[in-house]
Amino acid sequence: MEHLGHIDSYLLHGPRSRRGLTDADKAVWRTMEELPVRYIGASNVTAEQVETLCNFAHKKPAFVQNRCFAQLGWDREVRRVCTREGIRYQGFSLLTANVRELSHPQIFQIAAAHDATIPQLVFAFALALGMIVLTGTTDEQHMREDLGSTEIALNEEEIAAIEATSG
Repeated sequence: MEHLGHIDSYLLHGPRSRRGLTDADKAVWRTMEELPVRYIGASNVTAEQVETLCNFAHKKPAFVQNRCFAQLGWDREVRRVCTREGIRYQGFSLLTANVRELSHPQIFQIAAAHDATIPQLVFAFALALGMIVLTGTTDEQHMREDLGSTEIALNEEEIAAIEATSG
């Protein structure tokens, strides 16, 4: 096996409870703080858990990685805490978690106005909110389409309309 020079990031994949941080979560975080990695982060966390982690941590998370639901305001509260604390927000399942919401006629109208696909529109929206978009594919054309989202400039009204879409 080839030796790796370093590990870029290490992730606490969700606290043990839906509220707060358990003693076990805190012990894991303390251990993560000692790892020889560039960045540590957490996933599947609430805004309250991010705040608690930031207040507890010697080394604050560099990123939070959450499933992002339109019906929950695109994780607005977690994003707000992340912004305040200087943490990068990574959104995943932007498409698969929001199938119903993304079939809203207004979404199709905005996409058509930009000559964009729905995935391109959603990724452009997420980028406009300051998210790091997590997506994956093994299909070259699909990836080219996804990357096309960086060329789409949404105005404030379009961003507000997409953010307000809840199905």
